[in-house]
Amino acid sequence: MKRRHRIIAALLIFSMAISAFSEPVLAKELEKAEPVSETSGSESDVLGDDADGQSRTEAETDIQPESEQDESEDSDSLQPQEADENTDVKSQENEKDEDSVAEPQKTADNKDLAEETPQEENLSSEDMDDPGRGRLGGYDVPEEFFGKGTAMRAASTSVTHDSRFTGYTIKQGIDVSKWNNTINWSNVKKAGIEFAFVRTSYRGTETGKLAMDPKAAVNMNGAAAAGIRVGAYIFSQAITKAEAVQEAEYLLDTVKGYNITMPLVFDFEYYSGGRLSKAKLSKRAQTDICLAFCDRIKEAGYTPLVYANLSMFTKDLYASEITAKYPAWLARYNNVAGYSGDYDFWQYTSSGKVSGISGNVDMNYWYIKPGSDMLFGTGSLSSSTQNSVAPSAPATPKLSGKALSYDKVKLSWKKVSGASGYALYRYNSSQKKYVKFKTISSGSTVTYTDTGRSMGKTYKYKIKAYKKANGKTAYSGASSAVSVKTDSTMTGKTNGTSVVVRSGPSTLKKALKKLGINTGVTITGTSGSWYKISLKVNGKKKTGYINKTYVTIIRKPTLSASATSSSKIKLKWDKISGASGYQIQRYNESKRKYVTVKTIKKGSTTSYTNSGLKKNKTYKYRMRSYKTVRGKKIYSYYCSAKSAKTKK
Repeated sequence: MKRRHRIIAALLIFSMAISAFSEPVLAKELEKAEPVSETSGSESDVLGDDADGQSRTEAETDIQPESEQDESEDSDSLQPQEADENTDVKSQENEKDEDSVAEPQKTADNKDLAEETPQEENLSSEDMDDPGRGRLGGYDVPEEFFGKGTAMRAASTSVTHDSRFTGYTIKQGIDVSKWNNTINWSNVKKAGIEFAFVRTSYRGTETGKLAMDPKAAVNMNGAAAAGIRVGAYIFSQAITKAEAVQEAEYLLDTVKGYNITMPLVFDFEYYSGGRLSKAKLSKRAQTDICLAFCDRIKEAGYTPLVYANLSMFTKDLYASEITAKYPAWLARYNNVAGYSGDYDFWQYTSSGKVSGISGNVDMNYWYIKPGSDMLFGTGSLSSSTQNSVAPSAPATPKLSGKALSYDKVKLSWKKVSGASGYALYRYNSSQKKYVKFKTISSGSTVTYTDTGRSMGKTYKYKIKAYKKANGKTAYSGASSAVSVKTDSTMTGKTNGTSVVVRSGPSTLKKALKKLGINTGVTITGTSGSWYKISLKVNGKKKTGYINKTYVTIIRKPTLSASATSSSKIKLKWDKISGASGYQIQRYNESKRKYVTVKTIKKGSTTSYTNSGLKKNKTYKYRMRSYKTVRGKKIYSYYCSAKSAKTKK
């Protein structure tokens, strides 16, 4: 090779070496010039959006040609989602059709990322066999719990209860398992939770083995100690009636010795790829499994309860057969239950937040029918006591009653020794018999106020005492009937400065008169949101109507007076419901009128001692209660005057 050619070749090799060395350096320089931002936050936060709205991970920081970058955004990017209380949560830009359910964010390792999601590589074999390992943590919830195209809702403020529950008492509760970790039950109670279903056991989704929940004991004891009503459940994977009975027996064993005051639950749901799902049982077979479990629980003296999601109840069970005998617990994660079948409990979200519990928790409502005693079996009919002798019947109570107003009747009775409680009955004229309307679950309670009655109507009542022992209940005979007539008229005071009296129960009716504040009115009836009153207009007696908003009903006290020394007289009166305070007056002989001696600003106060008096002298008192409405004191009428003479 000629010398000139050798020089050219050497230059080419040198040039190639420089090129090879400079490419990675240039790439590094480009990375410095165009960094991809990272999102900081807690471990449970999903990664945020970049300037293009694309969700990034550390593995996606390589710079791509513009065309490749666009393609990546179309296929791989996931938008973070925020739950709204009033609208369905949907993916913002990548939704392929309106019925798709939003998927969780993905990390660089392509693993689903959710709040407090346990990594499967860290789970034991027992955990992997647990059918609740995903849903009970509130992060891996099957679509059948909320319906296709409808996302989960966690905010209770957005929940609308079915109209069938109008007038019902609605209590808030939770259900928990080991997946909720350690729970501060005192804080849970303070947060307003009134009942809890504790998972005590489950059947393995793969092995079919029965297992205890390791947190069952501490949760049952903790909830009960905090004053929360406790029920228990088993997460079933039963595929035969025999297995359902076996699960019932296992659940019964797990609750022995605990204070169970709510039902025992059969949690019947599929686990994707699990034994119940694989079995593909018929609707008839699955219904029979539920009934077999419930029958055994009932035999043991507890109240059984069947839990299932909306899809299971509507498609895979003859739900009406179950609810004809036993209560149901519906799981439907939405702001409305949207289920026409019967149910007593509704689990409305698995991603609730409650003080005392870290992470998500299942939230529930309990619908209590008016007049329900809220009592459930407590296991006293278990195998050792099923044939126990029933308790002896308690003595029959003696009942009395009086009208408190136009719409209230107060019933009273003497405590019956040994009674567990009392049952109250009111005569139903259409049925022509006495119907139980209230069960008192405390043997020491001796009064009850029946509200919502009609004006000027006579009501008849009876009462029975009952005693519970060995899982059985014995009732006394019924008391003699007591008749009470509600007030035919009622007095009230106007609470506005210019209250219009109209000729009919409507703002469209003619105005008859205007009344000033604290004007007494005699109410003779009601019409919706209006009081019917009697009044004089231009010297003639008329019937008028006042909106209830502008009339305050407050009862006058019943007063007693007695001397405690030569200079003191003690006054006592009954507490007036709703009163903000009381005004006490003493008669002044020189002024020949009553003069206020004390204004008490606490409605719960029921006594006052008037001191500094002259010995061996008679003093006369009267008083009235008042209620503060819109910053104004609205007074009752004065009570009858009472006199007392100081000691010598």
